[in-house]
Amino acid sequence: MSRARRLVEIVRVLKAAIPGSLTAHQIAERFKVSERTIYRDMAKLIDSGVPIEGEAGLGYWLAPDDGPPPISLTWRQAQILWRGARLIALTADEDAAEDAERAQETLEKMLGHQRVSRLETHPLLSLTDKLRPVEAVLSAFRKAMETGHPVRIIYVDLDEEDREIEGRAVSVTPIGEMSILTLSVDDRLHHLRAERIRKIRLRA
Repeated sequence: MSRARRLVEIVRVLKAAIPGSLTAHQIAERFKVSERTIYRDMAKLIDSGVPIEGEAGLGYWLAPDDGPPPISLTWRQAQILWRGARLIALTADEDAAEDAERAQETLEKMLGHQRVSRLETHPLLSLTDKLRPVEAVLSAFRKAMETGHPVRIIYVDLDEEDREIEGRAVSVTPIGEMSILTLSVDDRLHHLRAERIRKIRLRA
């Protein structure tokens, strides 16, 4: 049996086993191959998007869905998603960072090596001119955190438009040479780049 045929049959066998699972040993015996071959086959199927899950001692099983949701992206959208995944991989906690790295790997297969190489040379977040010095912004924001006073910010959004935001200072997160300020507005968190703040004022 060819490998391509075996991969199709493995999915069929896993479907037949729902809601149960099958060990690598059981699958290997069924197809008369080594367990190592099954491990490689499973890795190939998972990389291809087949929703197979596995756990030591339990074996492999199919997730409830028959497959991943269909995705239709433009090159621009795929690049934006890759950049977002890269940012999360650099800043999030361990579990989220690992998920973001896997998302990057999937998008890299779609984008190709040349596009990814170009993306890696660009800064994650763009800069804008005529803004407050970052040191002054951070100093004012940290003071707002210490006092608990609301802070009013004039923020330059990605469309280069001024936007006024008022709330309570929550945290400062450094990302390399950048700083992300977290502001609580009506119990919702807003994440702002210190480099994009035009004005910042504490309110008594």
